[in-house]
Amino acid sequence: MALVVFRSKAAGEIFMFAETARRILQIIGKPDAPRGVISAEQIGDALARLTAAIEEEKEQIRQAREAAEQAQRRGEPTAEPAEQPITLAQRAHPLLEMLRAAQKKGVDVTWGV
Repeated sequence: MALVVFRSKAAGEIFMFAETARRILQIIGKPDAPRGVISAEQIGDALARLTAAIEEEKEQIRQAREAAEQAQRRGEPTAEPAEQPITLAQRAHPLLEMLRAAQKKGVDVTWGV
């Protein structure tokens, strides 16, 4: 598996699997390119988009749990609970912190393979 490295003068390097990096870059509106930059001016928008996607996923998980609990209360057969997947919030947390630090310092975030 390929790795993508995120860098900024505001924080240490972050290594991320390419599949996860592609998903996050898509969410924040960046092209799936081997290298790129989130400029200091774009960081606020990137943070807003990524935070919104995380909140949307959290809501979907909450609704799914609620539906499963209701079905169980009604005595309907339910599937065995699967292992908890690693969420977008967990995968994106280091990058969120880097983006916040970069925003405070007014510097870019770059990525490369």
